[in-house]
Amino acid sequence: MLFRLLVTGLISGTLAGIVATLFHFAMVEPLIFQAEQFETRAVAGAKTHVHQDGQTHEHQAPAQESAQEPEGTMQRTALTLIANILIGVAFGLLLATALTLYGQPISLSEGLMWGAAGFLSFSFLPALGLPPEIPGAAAGELLDRQIWWLSTAAISVIGLAILAFGKKPLYWALGLVLLAAPHIVGAPHPPAGAIGSAPPELAAHFAASALFMAALMWVVLGLVAAYVTRRIDATADTSLDIEV
Repeated sequence: MLFRLLVTGLISGTLAGIVATLFHFAMVEPLIFQAEQFETRAVAGAKTHVHQDGQTHEHQAPAQESAQEPEGTMQRTALTLIANILIGVAFGLLLATALTLYGQPISLSEGLMWGAAGFLSFSFLPALGLPPEIPGAAAGELLDRQIWWLSTAAISVIGLAILAFGKKPLYWALGLVLLAAPHIVGAPHPPAGAIGSAPPELAAHFAASALFMAALMWVVLGLVAAYVTRRIDATADTSLDIEV
């Protein structure tokens, strides 16, 4: 069982990470590059201030809440690929664990449904409160956002599971309440009046593209996980028949 879980998670996660990376560089990376240009201009503008006397004075720009960019395109590409594969494997192992607990063989179409559930739990539903953020976007406190996102993802998993496997209307009502609860509480938002450096249209385009990339990753995860588990189960059944 452990072998089945690990192999399923590693294979499905690696393939999903590679596919997501291809889409990332085709559709998402150009948007990040544009946002970085706006962010750089905003920082440069914050450093230089012209007084009423016509003299230009340099000021220290505020610290940015962003990671240090790797030097060189090749290094950035490699790090993005590695990161996406690690994320894919992590989600693949979670999905493989769920399939193991489910304990029933699944078809490719059912694998697609499991992938859709993963997308809803870890991407779409949390994004209703905290959409994917482009560089330079105004945002609330990082720790508060992380706690809200993790809580929302965990509660969404439980809520969807209750909706899928609950047998009575009371369970369905509980599942809906759980799905709505994080959004009723509300996600952490930036202070009133805070404005990001990137245009709203660019931020919206980035959020839509990032969600599509996540959906693509989960489609691959679901389909490949279903295929791999079926192959492993079929091989195990054949081995048992030969031994008998």
